[in-house]
Amino acid sequence: MQIIRITPRGFGSNTYVLTEDGKRAVVIDPAQPRVAGELEKLGLTAEYVLLTHCHFDHVAGVPALQNKGAKVYCSAQEAPLIGTDADLFPLFGAPRTPYTVDGTLCDGEERDFCGISVQTLLTPGHTAGGACYLATEKDGGRYLFTGDTLFEGTVGRTDFPTGNVALLRSSLRRLSALEGEMPVYPGHEEETTLETERKTNPFMLDI
Repeated sequence: MQIIRITPRGFGSNTYVLTEDGKRAVVIDPAQPRVAGELEKLGLTAEYVLLTHCHFDHVAGVPALQNKGAKVYCSAQEAPLIGTDADLFPLFGAPRTPYTVDGTLCDGEERDFCGISVQTLLTPGHTAGGACYLATEKDGGRYLFTGDTLFEGTVGRTDFPTGNVALLRSSLRRLSALEGEMPVYPGHEEETTLETERKTNPFMLDI
């Protein structure tokens, strides 16, 4: 499996593109409309979009991919927040381009997306329905995409609508309990590993 990070221009989140065959792709959190153009340059077709949560800086590129045929998924708990003020478009004065959710994912559910096994882990706290995605390769390699739940050395904010400190702490405990030293791909800043965060992240040490 190949993992490609598309870094934002200006304000936005990291976008991750996963492909097993070099043709079809799963896109996690398409932050900006230009993501569609970047995929074209790579010769990839986005078949699925997975959202860790619905904040504006993670979803602004969804409509362009959906218009090209990509199916959009998020957690069942996050879906009702899409298109509401909880997505932060009004708060930050960003123009909202509507999109729809083609399907929702349940906590613990494992699905095959473009030949890649992806498990949804419900991790509320930054938002009420925030989720992380655990991708597993055929050889057993595992990769964790944490959105704004867990970053290198810190965690997501809880002072936005539907944020909750207690829920975030519970979500961090869940992530900490995962086995292995798997790579962590966060919504902002640089990649890290789960083992590094267990040992050094002050928010992980205090749960």
